[in-house]
Amino acid sequence: MLPPPSPPPAADWLRPGAQLGLPVIWMVACLLVVPIGVYIVSYIPWALIDNHVLLASWPPGHEGQTLIDLTGAMYGYHNSLAVPHAADSPWWAWLFDLKPVWFYQEGFAGNTTAAIYDAGNIVVWWLGLPALAFAAWQAFARRSLPLALIMIGFAFQWIAWARIDRAAFQYHYYTSLPFLILALGYFLAEVWHGASWRTWVLARLAAAVAILGPAILWVLDRPLCGFVGVDRVNPNGQACPPIIPQFLLSTQTAALAAIVGLSALIVVRLFGRLGDEANDPSRDVWIGGRRISSSNVTLLWLGATAAVAIVATWLVQTQLGDSTLLTLDRIPVEPVAIVLAIPAVAIAAFVATARDARRFVVGAVVAIVGWFVVVYPNFSALPLPTAIANVYQGVLPTYLYAFQFPINNNKATVNIELFGPVPLLLAGSVVFLALVVGYSAWVWRLTLAERDAEERDAVELGPGLPRGAGGGAAGD
Repeated sequence: MLPPPSPPPAADWLRPGAQLGLPVIWMVACLLVVPIGVYIVSYIPWALIDNHVLLASWPPGHEGQTLIDLTGAMYGYHNSLAVPHAADSPWWAWLFDLKPVWFYQEGFAGNTTAAIYDAGNIVVWWLGLPALAFAAWQAFARRSLPLALIMIGFAFQWIAWARIDRAAFQYHYYTSLPFLILALGYFLAEVWHGASWRTWVLARLAAAVAILGPAILWVLDRPLCGFVGVDRVNPNGQACPPIIPQFLLSTQTAALAAIVGLSALIVVRLFGRLGDEANDPSRDVWIGGRRISSSNVTLLWLGATAAVAIVATWLVQTQLGDSTLLTLDRIPVEPVAIVLAIPAVAIAAFVATARDARRFVVGAVVAIVGWFVVVYPNFSALPLPTAIANVYQGVLPTYLYAFQFPINNNKATVNIELFGPVPLLLAGSVVFLALVVGYSAWVWRLTLAERDAEERDAVELGPGLPRGAGGGAAGD
């Protein structure tokens, strides 16, 4: 019933049973011995100072803390840590870039501010979530090992944090991001090369929701505060309910807002023309005897718009005097978010009704690059006008310092040894789970073979013939 096995690899090192099992020994060495060896070697500088001991009797004459004791102490510290932090966040919040960690923030002369924090590219992170779901489904539907490895890599790096209730931070998610980016690249490639209508709808709706996401979170900030439990860790904070303590509109801020808003409208309009002009030769232009397609002309206009916006921004910051135009105190955020959401709704509707898949992919790449270009000056410690720097902290309501996530503050009452019964039991459970998964994969293979056999029998026997209990025709 099962299909014949594939022929063995020609190279000996790819056959587990070759050369008295040497490939298996090499595999175990690479997975266990090499990592442990690298871990030990990396502590040689530590062992050479302060009387530390790396291995038994080495370095000679050292009688202080051993590497095993240090490793156990590190495990005990993280196992018993119960100290809250204003920038901690749970594992599920990392998917949406809800709580970056601010490493540095300082004010300078000229009413400027610089900051360093680990916010992600929100376009990549948010579009990456439906891309992961799509990659997971395609890994199953296409029996694709590469896609399965992407999902396994992401899950192993991320889901392990679900059971950790000590203070954790968004940078713990960064080891999962390479797999998310691979899934996003695969997803956009599928759309580019012509995906099914379901995938095309998923891409458009996911992008539209991502565009509306910040406004939705700001409008629903109060329910979000209740869901997270902000009052448990920061009662009466300014984030819940969200209130702008003081709104200060200066001439430079107003001018920069006008430049950004006008540039965004022009870019959206030009992108809308790209698909309409692609197959319309009547809109082509001739310059110096050379024919230039209307799409290339539109791309030139896009580049010119970006250049003009950059020059205008530089002129505003260097030539325009900064004076206060308007000051308002204690403004509720929700009405402001609704007003700012109006252009976002228009852009989301434009994306959700897109007709050109390749233009959609180009727009996604432009949005990814554009987000980096816009946000990089703020998280790279580049001094910016304080009013502009504060705007970046309002991308999401959870970016605010006052919006804090609670953690488990109860100290561990049971001391767990690194090589005690509980860790060993967990290790045994992992091994047992691996065996169960392997057996399930084998049974699944048999099930697929039985299904294929039944389908072949149905084709050979034809419709209308009675079938026996074993799947064949009655009387076989």
